[in-house]
Amino acid sequence: MVATTHRTGFWSSLENRDFRWLWVNTTGQSMGMGMQFFLLGWLVLELTSSSYQLGLVISLYGFPNLAFVLFGGLISDRFDRRWLVFGCQTAVGASVLALAILVVTDRVVLWHVYTVAFWLGTIQALNLPARMALVADIVPHNLIMNAVALNSAMLNSGRIIGPALGGGVVEIASITTALFLNAGLYVGSALCLLPIHADSPPRIRQGANLLAEIQTGIRYTLSTPVALTVIGIGFAVGFFAFPHIQVLPGFAKDVLNAGAGEAGLLLTAAGIGSLVGSIALAAMGGVTFKNWLLIATSIGFGISLFAFAWSPWYWVSWVLLLFVGLVSMGYVTLGTSVLQMTTPREVQGRVISLWTASAALMFVGALPMGLVADRMSWPIAMGGGAAISLVFVLWLGVIRPTFRQLRI
Repeated sequence: MVATTHRTGFWSSLENRDFRWLWVNTTGQSMGMGMQFFLLGWLVLELTSSSYQLGLVISLYGFPNLAFVLFGGLISDRFDRRWLVFGCQTAVGASVLALAILVVTDRVVLWHVYTVAFWLGTIQALNLPARMALVADIVPHNLIMNAVALNSAMLNSGRIIGPALGGGVVEIASITTALFLNAGLYVGSALCLLPIHADSPPRIRQGANLLAEIQTGIRYTLSTPVALTVIGIGFAVGFFAFPHIQVLPGFAKDVLNAGAGEAGLLLTAAGIGSLVGSIALAAMGGVTFKNWLLIATSIGFGISLFAFAWSPWYWVSWVLLLFVGLVSMGYVTLGTSVLQMTTPREVQGRVISLWTASAALMFVGALPMGLVADRMSWPIAMGGGAAISLVFVLWLGVIRPTFRQLRI
């Protein structure tokens, strides 16, 4: 498929008023999410000191995320995506607030954290397909890659600030204070969605069979070589490589002897790298050969993560994680852009939900990664995952001809 090429400036999408509001919302939401995963992980480590339990609580977030994400895509094709995202984000803020109250009253036990993680994963399954598809409802087709990249830049600005802020607040004040702040970020940024006016996607006819409509999205993906290749790579990278970011507090504590603040700075390094990658892609505008850029970033992700897994030095690890963040976000942004530019709008929510299902696998993959770390070591667990994901990327993206022949 050949896409029409348009020259775009770095800030082109921000000329759109509605996208500016979404951009601000994404900043607060991503700060909240960066803090959320760090705080949940650190709370589990304080309660159990177990890498396996850390992996388990992250997986409890991932299982409902994976199980319900296809329904989330279907719902995003049925209802107003702006209100769906608003409701989900507000519900997350309320859930984190409830956990904060349990901690401050000294009533929190491990199953409370498990329950909150499971509930947050369910909400995210409804939120993420709608949030990603909302970009295409706001900006014109030729600005989609620029908008996705700029939105990713804000997503990663939040990832830079969120974990470092969370770790700093834990060390200076308490994890309770950090949880209250986390809840406030979610609710406050949700209010920025209210002024947005988005075009409604073509609606699924009322009374349609839900399972049949989900199967329509799956059939489209399986019968479309580009979508199948992008999502296939996403499933491999999501399960074997991306869990590293969820279990990073355990890696930092056990391998690098890092405290909460230093562990937060490691997550900040990944966020800085991701921000740089997003800015670079936004500046590239309507660049062609997105297929080769996606393959290159996927390969770079596997190689840099493997190197990070075996580094025993904190600041060397920090620099390596900077590069991991850069290439991983390049891969995510390019994959999202390719799918949004090649998928018909009437099935876009369902196809994007499969793409987000591959992202949800990072939470499921945290459990086996934590288990291998407990039984063997963190370098073997994380480095092995990176190596396996690299094999799949080379097979699907390079050896098979589909993606090599794509022009978009």
